[in-house]
Amino acid sequence: MCAAASQVHGRLRRGLFVATALSVVLSVLMPAHGVSAHSALQSSTPQLGEHLASMPPQIELRFAEPVKDIGAKVTLADEQGKNWAAGSAVVDAAVVSSGVRSDIPDGRYEVRWRSVSGDGAPMSGVVRFALGNAKADSNPLHAVLTARDAFWIQMVAFAVVGAFVGYTAYGLVTVYGRRSRPRRTD
Repeated sequence: MCAAASQVHGRLRRGLFVATALSVVLSVLMPAHGVSAHSALQSSTPQLGEHLASMPPQIELRFAEPVKDIGAKVTLADEQGKNWAAGSAVVDAAVVSSGVRSDIPDGRYEVRWRSVSGDGAPMSGVVRFALGNAKADSNPLHAVLTARDAFWIQMVAFAVVGAFVGYTAYGLVTVYGRRSRPRRTD
């Protein structure tokens, strides 16, 4: 009887280990797509942290999915907060753009943008860059995550949470599954 119970217990532990490993792998490889409801910023001109010799004639923000044409705003602010954008923001499917004044001086700038994603959720962000002889911004806290960065952070988070849940379940079964039962004496 004891050998049979030991075999059942061993099969249970192996089955739990396989189920835990499978759930961790699936949680990493197949994340829930509904978690990220907004259209993420894919790229911008100018790019985050870029040091430009001269300013392009317009600012372009490219998103992963089309954005709505309501409430879109792009501001090109210098360190004093003065806006150097020319005109209103223009939305063309997944691209939001705005012109730039031609008399823009050298300096550090922020492209401050606001838009509405395809699902109706408001989005906003900042892209910092330097122009001409200005010193580049070296503060690592000023970094803005791109969609690719967010994807990998999400994958790591799924793996860590999956591993934690798996190890916790395995530990509980191992600890509570090994409780010795009093032997019956008949």
